[in-house]
Amino acid sequence: MSYPLVSVIIPTYNREKYLEQAILSVINQSYSDLEVLVIDDGSNVNYAQSICAKYPNCNYFGKKNGGLSSARNYGIALAKGEFIAFLDDDDFWESSKIEKQVKVLVENSSIDCVHSSAKVVDENGKPTGEIIGAAQNKIHKRSGYVFWNALGCWVVKSPTPLIRRKVFQKDLMFDESIKVGEDIDFYQRMFFRHKLLYINEPLAFYRQYANEERLSVQREKYIGIEKKMYLNFKQMGIKNPFVLYKIALKLLKSAIKTWNQIFLLKPIVINKIDFYFRPVYCLKNYFNT
Repeated sequence: MSYPLVSVIIPTYNREKYLEQAILSVINQSYSDLEVLVIDDGSNVNYAQSICAKYPNCNYFGKKNGGLSSARNYGIALAKGEFIAFLDDDDFWESSKIEKQVKVLVENSSIDCVHSSAKVVDENGKPTGEIIGAAQNKIHKRSGYVFWNALGCWVVKSPTPLIRRKVFQKDLMFDESIKVGEDIDFYQRMFFRHKLLYINEPLAFYRQYANEERLSVQREKYIGIEKKMYLNFKQMGIKNPFVLYKIALKLLKSAIKTWNQIFLLKPIVINKIDFYFRPVYCLKNYFNT
């Protein structure tokens, strides 16, 4: 029996501390048909090449700094695998992750992405006891065609998905103009076209720690992403005006919620006429910092 090759893309930028642990969690997977692509997105010091040289099937690629979306797209272009997984350089995987996920994709041709929950770990990699993923009463909403229940509400947890290579098309890549929240944009658009399966088991470890340079904690930079997401949906060729209206309305609700959580002292209030009849206008004009 032949096993499909899995390409694992690990972008890194000026963060040497955890990279080797991330790589080792891939090298030590119970599934062996893997290639590791470490994409150094223009780090100030070339630490990644020497780490990669220690391990078989771990390939180093350096590029000019362009952001996380740029690094992931660069890796996708280089990947040889039938399936593609992403791993941030400060996260790591449970040893059976890829084996379990490959089995799902091999046995279910209609599924294009399989994802799971993840255990939260601290700066030293010690589990905090928190698990990020679907609540027990929402597990059924994380599989199948999830687009409408996910839009503006949730995306897959970043270190968990395994995706068929065919998903990545010219109009469905990471948007390199989005520097924070690029995964939100990509996965919401992926949901529009592709069917998912959720494994209710923590197959990855997501590291949370205090560092102002982590993009995930720079919350103000998420403001306005919904406007860009709406334009990206249109660029995917969606023409039905009712579908576009529903997308804009859901994104507007999300944009208001995000703004009001961040700017408690200057909340946005949109009148009902604009909210329900001009959601695209509101997305374009209300959310400027």
